[in-house]
Amino acid sequence: MAYKFYRDAEGDPRAETGRDHRLLGRFLEADIQGSRGMCDEVLSTLDDIAAGRRTSWQMTGNAHTLTIGKRRARIHAESGRSRDLILSPAALRQAILEWKALLAGKPRHRSH
Repeated sequence: MAYKFYRDAEGDPRAETGRDHRLLGRFLEADIQGSRGMCDEVLSTLDDIAAGRRTSWQMTGNAHTLTIGKRRARIHAESGRSRDLILSPAALRQAILEWKALLAGKPRHRSH
C-alpha cells in the first residue's frame, strides 16, 4: 500500500494515498484528524482484539465507520458511493502509527 502523510501549508495533517486506498486517507483526515488520543484508542483496540480480549469494535466518526475484527478492518464511507476498504489489522496499525507520528511532529514521509 503506497501512501504519504504530511502537513499542508496551513499545518493540517494530510494523507496522499493510491486510488485503491483513498478511503484510508479520507478516514484519517476526516475522522482521526489531529487526535493522537483517537490514534491511541484504535491502537489499543487492535491490541485487545489481537489478544482475544475483544472480538470486534466499531466507531463512527464524522464521515466514516471503522469496524475492526480479528482478521480484517473495514472503513465504510457514510455518504457517497465509495466501496468499503478492507485492510488487515496489521496494515491499519501501521497507518495509524505513522499518522500518530506525524501528529506528534515526527513526520515519516515513507511509501509502503
